Amino acid sequence: MQSQVLLSLVVPFYNAADYLDQLLMSVETQLTAQVQLVLVCDGATDSSLAVAQRHIARSVWPECYMLLSQLNSGVSVARNLGIAHSTGRYVGFVDADDLLLPGYITQVLRVITGHQPDLIEIGFKRFSDISALPSARPHYMRHKAGEHKVSDVAIAVFQSNRWFPWLRIYRKAIAPGFNFPSGIAFCEDVMAIPTLYQQAFQLYHLRLPLYGYREHSSSASFNVKPEQQQQLQQFFTGLQQGSFYPAIPARWRNILLLNLAYLFYTLQLNNPAVKALPVALELQFRILLKQLWLTPGFSLRKKLTLAFASHFFHKNRLRLN
Repeated sequence: MQSQVLLSLVVPFYNAADYLDQLLMSVETQLTAQVQLVLVCDGATDSSLAVAQRHIARSVWPECYMLLSQLNSGVSVARNLGIAHSTGRYVGFVDADDLLLPGYITQVLRVITGHQPDLIEIGFKRFSDISALPSARPHYMRHKAGEHKVSDVAIAVFQSNRWFPWLRIYRKAIAPGFNFPSGIAFCEDVMAIPTLYQQAFQLYHLRLPLYGYREHSSSASFNVKPEQQQQLQQFFTGLQQGSFYPAIPARWRNILLLNLAYLFYTLQLNNPAVKALPVALELQFRILLKQLWLTPGFSLRKKLTLAFASHFFHKNRLRLN
Protein backbone atom coordinates (compact mmCIF):
# COMPACT_ATOMS: atom_id res chain seq x y z
CA MET A 1 0.00 0.00 0.00
CA GLN A 2 2.76 2.49 0.89
CA SER A 3 3.81 3.03 -2.73
CA GLN A 4 0.23 4.01 -3.61
CA VAL A 5 -0.31 6.53 -0.81
CA LEU A 6 -0.70 10.08 -2.07
CA LEU A 7 -2.18 11.67 1.04
CA SER A 8 -1.52 11.08 4.74
CA LEU A 9 -3.89 12.72 7.23
CA VAL A 10 -2.50 13.06 10.76
CA VAL A 11 -5.09 13.02 13.58
CA PRO A 12 -3.82 13.56 17.15
CA PHE A 13 -6.39 12.84 19.84
CA TYR A 14 -6.66 13.20 23.60
CA ASN A 15 -9.89 12.47 25.50
CA ALA A 16 -11.97 12.96 22.37
CA ALA A 17 -14.32 9.99 22.80
CA ASP A 18 -17.40 12.19 22.39
CA TYR A 19 -16.38 13.27 18.90
CA LEU A 20 -13.83 10.83 17.47
CA ASP A 21 -16.34 8.35 16.06
CA GLN A 22 -18.11 11.13 14.13
CA LEU A 23 -14.80 12.21 12.63
CA LEU A 24 -13.76 8.68 11.71
CA MET A 25 -17.08 8.00 10.00
CA SER A 26 -16.73 11.22 8.00
CA VAL A 27 -13.35 9.93 6.80
CA GLU A 28 -14.40 6.30 6.29
CA THR A 29 -17.07 7.18 3.74
CA GLN A 30 -14.44 8.91 1.59
CA LEU A 31 -11.44 6.58 1.97
CA THR A 32 -9.50 5.10 -0.93
CA ALA A 33 -6.29 3.09 -1.10
CA GLN A 34 -4.42 6.31 -1.91
CA VAL A 35 -5.12 7.77 1.54
CA GLN A 36 -3.53 6.96 4.89
CA LEU A 37 -5.07 8.02 8.20
CA VAL A 38 -2.46 8.29 10.97
CA LEU A 39 -4.19 8.33 14.35
CA VAL A 40 -2.03 9.34 17.33
CA CYS A 41 -3.36 8.73 20.84
CA ASP A 42 -1.72 11.31 23.11
CA GLY A 43 -2.10 9.38 26.37
CA ALA A 44 -5.90 9.64 26.44
CA THR A 45 -7.52 8.65 29.75
CA ASP A 46 -11.04 8.21 28.39
CA SER A 47 -12.29 5.64 25.86
CA SER A 48 -10.81 7.45 22.82
CA LEU A 49 -8.27 4.72 22.10
CA ALA A 50 -10.96 2.04 22.28
CA VAL A 51 -13.14 4.08 19.91
CA ALA A 52 -10.30 4.22 17.38
CA GLN A 53 -9.52 0.50 17.74
CA ARG A 54 -13.16 -0.47 17.34
CA HIS A 55 -13.55 1.71 14.26
CA ILE A 56 -10.48 0.24 12.56
CA ALA A 57 -11.64 -3.32 13.32
CA ARG A 58 -14.95 -2.60 11.58
CA SER A 59 -13.55 -0.55 8.70
CA VAL A 60 -13.84 -1.58 5.08
CA TRP A 61 -10.33 -0.08 4.67
CA PRO A 62 -8.38 -1.26 7.78
CA GLU A 63 -5.13 -1.15 5.82
CA CYS A 64 -5.55 2.61 5.37
CA TYR A 65 -5.25 3.24 9.12
CA MET A 66 -2.17 3.52 11.30
CA LEU A 67 -2.80 3.78 15.04
CA LEU A 68 0.03 5.10 17.22
CA SER A 69 0.11 5.75 20.95
CA GLN A 70 2.35 7.83 23.19
CA LEU A 71 2.48 9.10 26.74
CA ASN A 72 0.67 12.41 27.07
CA SER A 73 3.09 14.89 25.51
CA GLY A 74 0.84 17.46 23.86
CA VAL A 75 -0.63 18.03 20.43
CA SER A 76 2.62 19.21 18.84
CA VAL A 77 4.54 16.07 19.77
CA ALA A 78 1.58 13.93 18.67
CA ARG A 79 1.45 15.63 15.27
CA ASN A 80 5.20 15.25 14.89
CA LEU A 81 4.95 11.52 15.59
CA GLY A 82 2.23 11.25 12.97
CA ILE A 83 4.32 13.14 10.41
CA ALA A 84 7.31 10.87 11.09
CA HIS A 85 5.21 7.76 10.39
CA SER A 86 3.29 9.13 7.42
CA THR A 87 3.98 7.51 4.03
CA GLY A 88 2.03 9.82 1.73
CA ARG A 89 3.54 12.28 -0.70
CA TYR A 90 1.32 14.94 0.87
CA VAL A 91 0.48 15.48 4.54
CA GLY A 92 -2.60 17.11 6.02
CA PHE A 93 -3.89 17.54 9.56
CA VAL A 94 -7.28 16.89 11.13
CA ASP A 95 -8.43 17.70 14.66
CA ALA A 96 -10.20 14.88 16.48
CA ASP A 97 -13.35 16.88 17.25
CA ASP A 98 -13.84 18.11 13.68
CA LEU A 99 -15.24 16.56 10.50
CA LEU A 100 -14.23 16.03 6.90
CA LEU A 101 -17.04 17.39 4.74
CA PRO A 102 -18.16 15.49 1.62
CA GLY A 103 -15.69 15.78 -1.24
CA TYR A 104 -12.59 16.46 0.86
CA ILE A 105 -10.61 13.42 -0.24
CA THR A 106 -11.87 13.38 -3.84
CA GLN A 107 -11.06 17.05 -4.38
CA VAL A 108 -7.64 16.95 -2.67
CA LEU A 109 -6.59 13.87 -4.63
CA ARG A 110 -7.76 15.53 -7.84
CA VAL A 111 -5.48 18.49 -7.18
CA ILE A 112 -2.56 16.27 -6.17
CA THR A 113 -2.75 14.14 -9.31
CA GLY A 114 -3.61 16.97 -11.68
CA HIS A 115 -1.42 19.82 -10.43
CA GLN A 116 1.20 18.57 -7.90
CA PRO A 117 1.34 21.90 -6.01
CA ASP A 118 3.55 22.49 -2.99
CA LEU A 119 0.59 23.57 -0.89
CA ILE A 120 -3.17 23.01 -1.10
CA GLU A 121 -5.54 25.29 0.79
CA ILE A 122 -9.17 24.40 1.45
CA GLY A 123 -12.37 26.10 2.55
CA PHE A 124 -14.19 25.28 5.79
CA LYS A 125 -17.36 25.74 7.81
CA ARG A 126 -17.61 26.51 11.51
CA PHE A 127 -20.20 24.67 13.59
CA SER A 128 -21.14 23.86 17.16
CA ASP A 129 -24.30 21.90 16.36
CA ILE A 130 -23.78 19.32 13.65
CA SER A 131 -27.38 19.66 12.50
CA ALA A 132 -26.66 23.28 11.48
CA LEU A 133 -23.60 22.34 9.41
CA PRO A 134 -25.35 22.10 6.00
CA SER A 135 -26.53 25.71 6.22
CA ALA A 136 -23.36 27.10 7.84
CA ARG A 137 -21.53 29.85 5.95
CA PRO A 138 -18.33 28.71 4.21
CA HIS A 139 -15.03 30.49 4.83
CA TYR A 140 -12.14 30.80 2.39
CA MET A 141 -8.72 32.39 2.18
CA ARG A 142 -8.62 35.84 0.55
CA HIS A 143 -7.58 34.87 -2.96
CA LYS A 144 -9.15 33.22 -5.99
CA ALA A 145 -9.46 29.49 -6.61
CA GLY A 146 -6.87 27.60 -8.62
CA GLU A 147 -3.10 27.81 -9.01
CA HIS A 148 -1.04 30.66 -7.55
CA LYS A 149 2.57 31.52 -6.95
CA VAL A 150 3.06 31.63 -3.19
CA SER A 151 4.95 34.92 -3.54
CA ASP A 152 1.79 36.46 -5.05
CA VAL A 153 -0.66 35.35 -2.34
CA ALA A 154 1.39 34.98 0.85
CA ILE A 155 0.58 38.50 2.06
CA ALA A 156 -3.14 37.67 1.91
CA VAL A 157 -2.45 34.55 3.97
CA PHE A 158 -0.55 36.53 6.63
CA GLN A 159 -3.24 39.21 6.66
CA SER A 160 -5.97 36.64 7.24
CA ASN A 161 -4.00 35.28 10.23
CA ARG A 162 -5.58 31.84 9.85
CA TRP A 163 -2.89 29.35 10.79
CA PHE A 164 -5.08 26.32 11.49
CA PRO A 165 -2.98 23.28 10.51
CA TRP A 166 -6.02 21.61 8.92
CA LEU A 167 -6.51 24.53 6.53
CA ARG A 168 -3.75 23.36 4.22
CA ILE A 169 -2.06 20.19 2.92
CA TYR A 170 1.65 20.27 2.07
CA ARG A 171 3.92 18.28 -0.23
CA LYS A 172 6.32 16.52 2.11
CA ALA A 173 9.30 16.99 -0.21
CA ILE A 174 9.29 20.80 0.23
CA ALA A 175 9.79 20.58 4.00
CA PRO A 176 11.06 17.10 4.96
CA GLY A 177 12.00 18.24 8.45
CA PHE A 178 8.76 20.13 9.14
CA ASN A 179 7.65 19.87 12.77
CA PHE A 180 5.55 21.65 15.35
CA PRO A 181 7.35 23.10 18.41
CA SER A 182 7.37 20.56 21.24
CA GLY A 183 5.81 21.55 24.54
CA ILE A 184 3.60 24.24 22.97
CA ALA A 185 -0.18 23.82 23.18
CA PHE A 186 -1.35 27.34 22.28
CA CYS A 187 -0.56 29.06 18.98
CA GLU A 188 1.73 26.20 18.00
CA ASP A 189 0.34 26.66 14.49
CA VAL A 190 1.69 30.21 14.05
CA MET A 191 5.08 28.93 15.25
CA ALA A 192 5.15 26.31 12.49
CA ILE A 193 2.84 26.83 9.50
CA PRO A 194 4.55 29.98 8.08
CA THR A 195 7.56 27.73 7.41
CA LEU A 196 5.53 25.97 4.72
CA TYR A 197 4.91 29.25 2.91
CA GLN A 198 8.63 30.00 3.06
CA GLN A 199 9.44 26.67 1.43
CA ALA A 200 6.61 26.51 -1.11
CA PHE A 201 6.60 27.93 -4.63
CA GLN A 202 3.26 26.85 -6.10
CA LEU A 203 -0.06 26.80 -4.26
CA TYR A 204 -3.51 25.54 -5.24
CA HIS A 205 -6.54 27.04 -3.53
CA LEU A 206 -9.62 24.80 -3.40
CA ARG A 207 -12.47 27.24 -2.98
CA LEU A 208 -14.81 24.60 -1.59
CA PRO A 209 -15.99 24.01 2.01
CA LEU A 210 -14.30 20.67 2.67
CA TYR A 211 -13.67 20.81 6.42
CA GLY A 212 -15.98 21.20 9.41
CA TYR A 213 -14.39 23.10 12.32
CA ARG A 214 -16.18 22.49 15.61
CA GLU A 215 -16.33 25.43 18.02
CA HIS A 216 -16.90 24.77 21.70
CA SER A 217 -15.88 26.19 25.05
CA SER A 218 -13.16 23.62 25.68
CA SER A 219 -11.13 24.78 22.67
CA ALA A 220 -7.56 25.80 23.48
CA SER A 221 -8.23 29.38 22.31
CA PHE A 222 -10.70 29.84 25.21
CA ASN A 223 -8.45 28.42 27.92
CA VAL A 224 -5.04 30.07 27.84
CA LYS A 225 -2.82 29.37 30.83
CA PRO A 226 -0.22 31.87 32.12
CA GLU A 227 2.68 29.63 31.04
CA GLN A 228 1.21 29.45 27.54
CA GLN A 229 1.09 33.24 27.36
CA GLN A 230 4.71 33.29 28.49
CA GLN A 231 5.68 30.87 25.69
CA LEU A 232 3.88 33.12 23.23
CA GLN A 233 5.74 36.15 24.58
CA GLN A 234 9.04 34.33 24.08
CA PHE A 235 8.08 33.56 20.50
CA PHE A 236 7.09 37.21 19.96
CA THR A 237 10.47 38.39 21.27
CA GLY A 238 12.33 35.84 19.14
CA LEU A 239 10.35 36.95 16.08
CA GLN A 240 11.31 40.57 16.76
CA GLN A 241 14.97 39.68 17.16
CA GLY A 242 15.06 37.37 14.16
CA SER A 243 15.83 34.13 15.97
CA PHE A 244 12.43 32.79 14.86
CA TYR A 245 11.90 32.67 11.08
CA PRO A 246 15.26 34.35 10.36
CA ALA A 247 14.74 34.19 6.56
CA ILE A 248 11.14 35.35 6.46
CA PRO A 249 10.43 38.48 4.35
CA ALA A 250 10.23 41.63 6.47
CA ARG A 251 6.63 42.40 5.51
CA TRP A 252 5.50 38.90 6.51
CA ARG A 253 7.34 39.28 9.84
CA ASN A 254 5.80 42.67 10.55
CA ILE A 255 2.25 41.45 9.94
CA LEU A 256 2.89 38.47 12.22
CA LEU A 257 4.19 40.78 14.95
CA LEU A 258 1.20 43.11 14.72
CA ASN A 259 -1.27 40.22 14.79
CA LEU A 260 0.49 38.73 17.82
CA ALA A 261 0.41 42.10 19.61
CA TYR A 262 -3.33 42.32 18.99
CA LEU A 263 -3.71 38.78 20.32
CA PHE A 264 -1.90 39.78 23.52
CA TYR A 265 -4.35 42.66 23.92
CA THR A 266 -7.33 40.35 23.33
CA LEU A 267 -6.08 37.80 25.84
CA GLN A 268 -5.81 40.50 28.51
CA LEU A 269 -9.23 41.84 27.61
CA ASN A 270 -10.84 38.40 27.86
CA ASN A 271 -9.31 37.71 31.28
CA PRO A 272 -11.71 39.15 33.91
CA ALA A 273 -8.99 38.93 36.56
CA VAL A 274 -6.98 41.62 34.74
CA LYS A 275 -8.40 44.97 35.87
CA ALA A 276 -5.98 47.21 33.98
CA LEU A 277 -3.74 46.72 30.97
CA PRO A 278 -0.17 45.95 32.17
CA VAL A 279 2.06 49.00 31.70
CA ALA A 280 4.90 46.92 30.21
CA LEU A 281 2.56 45.49 27.58
CA GLU A 282 1.20 48.92 26.66
CA LEU A 283 4.76 50.22 26.27
CA GLN A 284 5.60 47.28 24.05
CA PHE A 285 2.61 48.09 21.82
CA ARG A 286 3.71 51.72 21.45
CA ILE A 287 7.27 50.81 20.53
CA LEU A 288 6.07 48.25 18.00
CA LEU A 289 3.57 50.62 16.40
CA LYS A 290 6.17 53.39 16.17
CA GLN A 291 8.29 51.01 14.11
CA LEU A 292 5.53 49.39 12.06
CA TRP A 293 2.72 51.93 11.77
CA LEU A 294 3.15 52.22 8.01
CA THR A 295 3.11 48.44 7.47
CA PRO A 296 0.40 47.78 4.84
CA GLY A 297 -1.97 44.86 5.14
CA PHE A 298 -2.85 45.31 8.82
CA SER A 299 -6.22 46.67 9.93
CA LEU A 300 -6.23 50.40 10.78
CA ARG A 301 -8.82 49.65 13.46
CA LYS A 302 -6.44 47.20 15.13
CA LYS A 303 -3.55 49.67 14.85
CA LEU A 304 -5.62 52.35 16.59
CA THR A 305 -6.72 49.88 19.27
CA LEU A 306 -3.10 49.05 20.02
CA ALA A 307 -2.05 52.69 19.90
CA PHE A 308 -4.66 53.60 22.53
CA ALA A 309 -4.82 50.17 24.18
CA SER A 310 -5.13 51.43 27.75
CA HIS A 311 -8.05 53.71 26.83
CA PHE A 312 -9.97 50.99 25.00
CA PHE A 313 -9.23 48.47 27.75
CA HIS A 314 -10.52 50.82 30.46
CA LYS A 315 -13.60 51.66 28.36
CA ASN A 316 -14.39 47.97 27.99
CA ARG A 317 -14.09 47.34 31.73
CA LEU A 318 -16.43 50.25 32.51
CA ARG A 319 -18.97 48.90 30.07
CA LEU A 320 -18.92 45.48 31.75
CA ASN A 321 -19.19 46.85 35.32
